[in-house]
Amino acid sequence: MDSSYISLPHEHEHDGNTATVTASLPSLSPVRFKRPTENQAASQAPVIPLQRGIGVWVPLAIVGGTSLAAVVAILHHLFDAHFDRRETSGTWTQTSTGRVEIFFATAYRVLFSFSAGISLCQLTWYSLRRQPAALADLDVLFGAPSLMNLRRLNLVLQTPTIMAMTVAILAAPIITILAPSLKTHQASTAIRTLTVPTLNTTTDAVQNDIILSGTSTYGSVTDLWNKTALAALISKSPVGWTIPDGCAPECSYSFTYAAPALRCTDLQPDQIADGVEPMYRFVNRTFQDPPAAYLLAYDALSVGAGYQSSPLNFTIQNDFLFDGTYQYTWTLAYVPYSAANVDSALINATGAACVFYNATHIANTHYFNGTQESSVTVWEFHEPLNTAYRQEDGDGGTSLFVNSTQPGVVFSPGVGGQVHLLAIADAISAHLQGSLIIDGHFDTLTSTTLVMETNLFEPYNVETVGAIRAANVGINTTAVVTDISQALQDFVANVTLGFVNLAMGTVTVDASVNSQDLVYIYDRKTLIATYSSTFAVLVLMSAIGMFCLFKNGESSSNSFSRLLLASRNPELDVVVDAMVENHGLEADGMRLLYGADLHPERGNPVFGLARRRLSGDAEKEAE
Repeated sequence: MDSSYISLPHEHEHDGNTATVTASLPSLSPVRFKRPTENQAASQAPVIPLQRGIGVWVPLAIVGGTSLAAVVAILHHLFDAHFDRRETSGTWTQTSTGRVEIFFATAYRVLFSFSAGISLCQLTWYSLRRQPAALADLDVLFGAPSLMNLRRLNLVLQTPTIMAMTVAILAAPIITILAPSLKTHQASTAIRTLTVPTLNTTTDAVQNDIILSGTSTYGSVTDLWNKTALAALISKSPVGWTIPDGCAPECSYSFTYAAPALRCTDLQPDQIADGVEPMYRFVNRTFQDPPAAYLLAYDALSVGAGYQSSPLNFTIQNDFLFDGTYQYTWTLAYVPYSAANVDSALINATGAACVFYNATHIANTHYFNGTQESSVTVWEFHEPLNTAYRQEDGDGGTSLFVNSTQPGVVFSPGVGGQVHLLAIADAISAHLQGSLIIDGHFDTLTSTTLVMETNLFEPYNVETVGAIRAANVGINTTAVVTDISQALQDFVANVTLGFVNLAMGTVTVDASVNSQDLVYIYDRKTLIATYSSTFAVLVLMSAIGMFCLFKNGESSSNSFSRLLLASRNPELDVVVDAMVENHGLEADGMRLLYGADLHPERGNPVFGLARRRLSGDAEKEAE
């Protein structure tokens, strides 16, 4: 035998008898077949056992791969569901869970490609049994799957199912990208029950809130209330307090507390007296008797007469009522600024008259970024604040509100709330009572009130005293203060909120707490959509593969041994000759078919020329 050939046994039909011969395949260079002699064929031809039936391995691989893919998808779902809403700290960090998710997605993709690849192989052989294919098409069908195959339009039209399954297998790596469904998100707001500070004005037997002179004389508030009230008065926003435990780093909550509140009504010009004799007024005026408020010489003709001009006056009064109680009142009167007042014959005053009430306040507070924002409104007004903190028996003896059986100043049970309310009202009033007066003789300004520093009015500029004294045009209100009565009510409510800083009591609230921690969020839609759609495609491909497997009657593969067995047909010599003559190019009209009837004497399916299946006139026409 020529050393350039490899001898392979095959069967050959001669004179009606089947003989075993040896075909020589080129080992190095593409030269045509040389047929061996009958003696050589007889001595070299082995017996090839035939295999029938689909066996166990291939259907098990298809069904098993599909089933395992479903198991992996379910495990992936259970893993993600377990970490849903859990914090990312601890052992299972984002890196750890990400790796596990990629493992599940990769395992699913491998099983998908494995089962689908076997089904594609069975479909390829099924197709080859039923239609001829050109040599170039066979190269594509038995080669590695590639999107470049789609360029062969004739192959796409001839085997659309094969091409669709090929594309599905090539697209399988997308599963690894789409399947991971654990995302991270800042922990959502949680509702926690917290114990927070509040202003408790209902506590009995409270000591050191106010100072009493003896047993029947009311004194002043203590330094504790005084300092707290002053801090609240000069602050542009309510004074805050220490963030409660469990509220960090960010939280919001609301609470209610009892404290005095103002109810104010606007004053009309005829309710504010000027204390000036009629002869010194611009215009004769009639005031209510008695006037509700007093504003010194606000409408005087000349300050040279010894009058002092007062553009603002704040007063407090503890009025005795006929029912035996005392009512705590405020009066604020001022001259509003108006350019027309410079040349006007009449300057009108305005203001508000207020009464202290027992009231329930509702406060809202929010902690974030190390700061606190708080606001408060009056939720409900009750009865007017009764400042009668003492009562005496018929002999004018001991105060019923002071418990003489306890050492020091201890108030009797049941009056703690009243004492607190009185102390708060007095602490605020002590810093606001006074006036803003311009001396007509010495051109000096005297201010005994902090009202000008409470944002109710624009800051008063001392340098303009001379102008104010000459024209007395009034005091500007700030752009945001259009309703002084409401502004006073809000002002007092803000001050009372500042007393929460004293931590006189606590209350339990439901707080909305925002966490800075990251938690896992399981995107079920993404995972379910990815696995359900791909698994449906896999089940369809597996069904096609099993159908083709049963139709083929035996399992097939693209291994070398399978291709060698399928191509052992001596009539393929003409194919080799055509390939050599065309330098590896496909010969025109050369089409192959796979089947057992192409070479019945072999006993197994082989490749052969498609014309062998034609008969009669069709075969002659093809020739």
